[in-house]
Amino acid sequence: MSTPAKYGLWLALGTLWCTLAYVLPDFADNAIGGLRGWLTMVAYVGAVGIVSGLILLLISGSRWLTAILLPLYMGIGAVVSYYRVAYHATVTPMVIEATLHTNMGTVSTMTSGWLIVWVIVNIAVAITLSIYRWRALPLRGGWFISVAACALLIVYTTCNDRLSNSLHQRYPLHIIHSIKGYAAQRHAATLTREKMPYHNEHMADSLDMVVILGEALRADHLGLNGYERQTTPRLSERRHLYSFSQLYSEYTYTSASVPHILTPADSTHTERTYTHHSFIRILRDNGFRSVWLSNQDMSASYAPFIHEADTFIFPHKDKSVFVFSPWYDETLVNELAQDRTTYDGARRLWVLHTIGSHWYYNNHVPASEQYYQPVTTERVITLNTPEQIINSYDNTARYMDLIVDSIATLMEDRIAAIVYVSDHGEALGEDGQWLHAGEVDGMHRPACLIWLSDKYAARYPERAAALEQLSDKPCRTDIIYPLVLRLSGIESE
Repeated sequence: MSTPAKYGLWLALGTLWCTLAYVLPDFADNAIGGLRGWLTMVAYVGAVGIVSGLILLLISGSRWLTAILLPLYMGIGAVVSYYRVAYHATVTPMVIEATLHTNMGTVSTMTSGWLIVWVIVNIAVAITLSIYRWRALPLRGGWFISVAACALLIVYTTCNDRLSNSLHQRYPLHIIHSIKGYAAQRHAATLTREKMPYHNEHMADSLDMVVILGEALRADHLGLNGYERQTTPRLSERRHLYSFSQLYSEYTYTSASVPHILTPADSTHTERTYTHHSFIRILRDNGFRSVWLSNQDMSASYAPFIHEADTFIFPHKDKSVFVFSPWYDETLVNELAQDRTTYDGARRLWVLHTIGSHWYYNNHVPASEQYYQPVTTERVITLNTPEQIINSYDNTARYMDLIVDSIATLMEDRIAAIVYVSDHGEALGEDGQWLHAGEVDGMHRPACLIWLSDKYAARYPERAAALEQLSDKPCRTDIIYPLVLRLSGIESE
């Protein structure tokens, strides 16, 4: 066999091993219901596996690079793939943050004999490939191969936005992507910001404020807003519940909409998302103990506001929207209940960032709460019927009803207010479009609800009356910042 043929076989076998060992585990929890789904997954796996092939091509231009970098590449890949399969965990900026602040004793509890065996196997494969490259493949012009591979790698990972986004969520690019995200978050949290002037003449001696940031839930799919399905059976029975059914969100993606909601930014002062503190800082400065509870990644765009809280908790820090295994918002309710019991302060603020109605919908609703059937069976949205998609979506609305009602039950004996606002809406087949981050009208129509406890409504009847008058009027998410302050007894100047 000629040297080029041997080299091609070496490259093919190395790429196949990397694809099966490190890329395929990323798709192990994908919902697949038929032949088209399987073929689509194979295409995705192959597309991601090409990155590993290009990396092998790049480092194989030099025997020294191969001997040094290939065991490292495969060793890290073994660790990542093990946790992906064993714990449905992936590398995220929050995982990096936790790793940097976790002692070795805690790390040791996350290791196992199977992990050690898997790492040893992969390093052995890497060493075998390296030895073969060293002894049997005397390549000429290795530097040219490396330069060409580097150029191909850059072009392949940037030529198409959709492909690039997928590649940057898989091994190995997701590690680089997460490191960059972590660095951006840390930098954003250090930037100097200013506070809008306010006065606090009407603050309660005791008050529980809960702000729930929903995800992709649109107002017209709530039963209490007249939707044909009763997706809000619990909240519809609540007193002092106000639905802002005509709310408009300027932004249709989380990284832009959440900072806009949290800060005094409005349609004419959008720059305030980058220059001003959120209501979390103002409440904290006025005696509120503040906690951020999140079921989503920490984005650099709103990382500064998370750091304004006294503490932040990420129960599923190892999840991302590219992890298609179940995780539920009831975890946040449990964390809130525990924190409420642990800390019995006079004024308290909880901000819950939910996973809500984010695709893949079924993964965020327990099977026992999947009321509407049939539900989706495929991760690729176009492989499902419109009926399946809308059923699964409406199940997320009913689950939101359960989550918010459960929190209201926890707060019934307190002077308390709950503000629920989704960051944006969702396209559900209009103009052939689905999901969000576009310009379909449904994407701009988020759900928004405010609930007051009986004790709150009795103590502040004028605020309840103001909500009643405002709730049926067209308004923007600009109103959330002043509303949270006002419900807390703080007035913007």
